[in-house]
Amino acid sequence: MSATDNEEEKKKEKDEVDELVEFLWDKRSDVRKEAATIVAGLTGTDDGLQTLTDKRETLISHLLHLLGKDPPESTPSAQALINLTGHSLEVVSLAVNKGAVERCIDFIKDGECAPVDLLLSLLANITKAEGGVHVLSQEGKPLEGFYIQRLVQLLVSGKPQETYAQAASVLCNVSRHPIGRKVILDRKGSIVNLVTPMLASTCDIRRERIAATIQNLCCDSESRKKLLALDSEETPIVKALLRPISGAKVNKELSDNVRRGCAGAILLLAKEAEGREIMKKLDAPVLLKQGYELEEESDVCDALEQTGDVFLKHGMVPDDMVPKDVSAEVIPEGEEGEEEELPP
Repeated sequence: MSATDNEEEKKKEKDEVDELVEFLWDKRSDVRKEAATIVAGLTGTDDGLQTLTDKRETLISHLLHLLGKDPPESTPSAQALINLTGHSLEVVSLAVNKGAVERCIDFIKDGECAPVDLLLSLLANITKAEGGVHVLSQEGKPLEGFYIQRLVQLLVSGKPQETYAQAASVLCNVSRHPIGRKVILDRKGSIVNLVTPMLASTCDIRRERIAATIQNLCCDSESRKKLLALDSEETPIVKALLRPISGAKVNKELSDNVRRGCAGAILLLAKEAEGREIMKKLDAPVLLKQGYELEEESDVCDALEQTGDVFLKHGMVPDDMVPKDVSAEVIPEGEEGEEEELPP
């Protein structure tokens, strides 16, 4: 095939894609449904994703509009948007600017459009970008945090549970940013109180994302202090974090991601005097030693070793547990220097 023939073939393909995109706006629902189904299929291939990404300005607007239609149209549209936003940050930014966050929230509440699990998966993709987090958080607005509170309520009470599990992924993404941590920690502890028990959920996605969320909430000293202030008999945050990494034989935590998140959070909370005080009451040095002896995941082992060093420096380790070849200078409370913050 000659160069001219190649150019003509590419032009023909572009014309066909342009026509397909326009069909998404057709007056007839059966035409829109068929076009959305074809678009969703194209997003299942690398070449199709790239071709459609080039048409993103018009395409994303049409697909977002179809999210409000009946399931035969909205379902393939949501699937296409999930694949497109997972492929390109440019598409994510465009979708945010065109109101994707607000539309997802509205249609999740409506419950009669695209399936809720697809809308939550789309929100999870969108909130991987900072712009999506700021819109979802409603930063600086009178109802700041309202959308997030609504998602948490759905995560807690939505049935069936599997349908709403991706709300935990959205919460995890939000917690990576200062405004997200502010919203989660500043609503009188209600969000933390609701999600902490999910560390014992039977759903892997829930446990993994909530463990990561709590670790993210520990990434700066101010947030750690707020989180520790919420620890109580009703919501024993530190105790819940210790359980998966304490070598418990009953309901043993099999997910590396959960144990990694919990170990990372405990290490960061041990930097605070309030955290160490709670851990001492819970006999954390003994529990973590038991967990360490059974642990095989390298990142978890590393975090437990570093936590052990913190305990040792602050005189929290019982004498019979201190290695004979180790001699550590105990740091009096309040005299420790500035410690490097760990990223979420």
